[in-house]
Amino acid sequence: MGLTPLTRLPCDCWVQILEYLPKQDLNNLSRVSHDIRDSTELFLYRSIHWDWRNPPTTKILALLRTISERPELADYIWHVSFVWWDVGSKQTEPPLPNGGVAGWAKMMLQFRPTLRWSRKVVRDAKYPSKFLTRWLTGLFDGNPYVYATLLISQLHNLRSLRLDFSFVLEGGFPGEMLHHSLFGDAPPGALSRFSKLEMADYGSNLPLSEFRDGTSLVKTCQFIPWFHLPSLNTLELWLHNMEGLRGFPAQTPRISLNLPNLRSLVIAKTRATPEDIATLLFQLPYLESLHVGLAYKCRAMSEFIWEPECLLHALQIRGQSLKHLSLNVEILPCCRESFLLSPADESGKQFRGFLKEFPKLKTASLPLLLLVGWDIRQFKLRDVLPPTLEALHISSDLWLESDWMLFEYETLKALELLMRHKERGSHPSLETFSYHGVQVSDAERGSPSALEGFYFRYLIKREALNLFCFRLGYNLFPRYSDCANGFMAKSVTLVNNVAYWLPWPFVRVDELPASMPRYSISKPVRSSNTASASLNPSDENPTDANRSDANPTDAN
Repeated sequence: MGLTPLTRLPCDCWVQILEYLPKQDLNNLSRVSHDIRDSTELFLYRSIHWDWRNPPTTKILALLRTISERPELADYIWHVSFVWWDVGSKQTEPPLPNGGVAGWAKMMLQFRPTLRWSRKVVRDAKYPSKFLTRWLTGLFDGNPYVYATLLISQLHNLRSLRLDFSFVLEGGFPGEMLHHSLFGDAPPGALSRFSKLEMADYGSNLPLSEFRDGTSLVKTCQFIPWFHLPSLNTLELWLHNMEGLRGFPAQTPRISLNLPNLRSLVIAKTRATPEDIATLLFQLPYLESLHVGLAYKCRAMSEFIWEPECLLHALQIRGQSLKHLSLNVEILPCCRESFLLSPADESGKQFRGFLKEFPKLKTASLPLLLLVGWDIRQFKLRDVLPPTLEALHISSDLWLESDWMLFEYETLKALELLMRHKERGSHPSLETFSYHGVQVSDAERGSPSALEGFYFRYLIKREALNLFCFRLGYNLFPRYSDCANGFMAKSVTLVNNVAYWLPWPFVRVDELPASMPRYSISKPVRSSNTASASLNPSDENPTDANRSDANPTDAN
């Protein structure tokens, strides 16, 4: 047989082509010949992005079956996301009790060899007896969190990992597994030590609605091991509290945090005290991007606002290297109606102007009240922002939901004054602005109430500022998600042409404004090469029972 153009193509070029092909084309290409299938298989298994709204237990078992029969394929998997992407929407199906799944009895028969292999993997890992019983029970009951964690534990080449907040609440199995792998008696090779993991997200998408008193986290030590992965560049997690990070249990060596390569840290909706957060930041000397999300009850929030010095001191020390800073201060749902800041209150004055202590700061996201205060002597934005700033987001934290229009009106006034001051040469680098606005429909604009009183002044202010920004070439967005990649140097996951920045909302790639700044976006995980969890990823539409799980490649 003569040489074809395809066979004459240099190997490096062929690999580059495969890397950019969408999964459907890869599946089709893998059917051409055995040789081409061998080269495309690497990319078919490269990334797994499965929506965790309804945990895909069948897909997980199918991939475990594949790995049990062909262990080398586990090394092909570099990127894993088990996340409920649109966590703000309503769940379509209520979760079954005890982590079970519908049709589990049938799955037990279909995947009998895989279940035996799974139990052997757990036993070979030599978990302590109290953990081993819980793991084996989860396997027997069809708990998707146990099977997902088992899958992750066998991925020794993993580069990025995103896990839904429910993993933290439903037993904390991933943190427990990682703790045992790093600090326990697991035999070499039984569990991944995640030595190549560069990005980890452990529950950062937790919504405030999930906060409730008496929440059992099973093991608070599940948070500890994420701070002992030396290869991590980006760490995003919901850190419920700092228990276990102050000092390890007696059986664990007392060692300092081990994150020499960490450059980006996201702490989402934590109830940890400012003192504990400051202690953590003092051990992370190389941070360039930081998001601290606080979620407190009334008393703890008041104490933080009145005495934030310890956290501000830690931030200012890290500020010598920080380029991106975000601070959220949210009231827990049980206290939203009762928490109120007095307009004459002097609390929070320590925040005013503290951003000017950051000599390299490019992007910032802070509540309006922490930027300008809430007493009668409010500061101007021009007086509290550093000259290096390129993008600013203003959030509505500490405002009552019923006052959203008043917040937006005050924000627009503050931005207008800042932009007019910019015309005289102030803050030349600052070109992008965003605020937590509410979309106003055309019907609302034309309603009788929109033509009178404060609502009318608000609409006029909003439209006037939009025209002003357009004339001067500034970027003004009424939603944080519209310019999320301009504020934090976060990792990005692309799934079906949708870019996800957790713990913030998602936006479609084709809807991003052309003028949006791209300077802080990191290289995205390619979603086009979504993993196939079967021995034959070319089977697109299996019809018989034995192949019903053959191609769980759908990203969502």
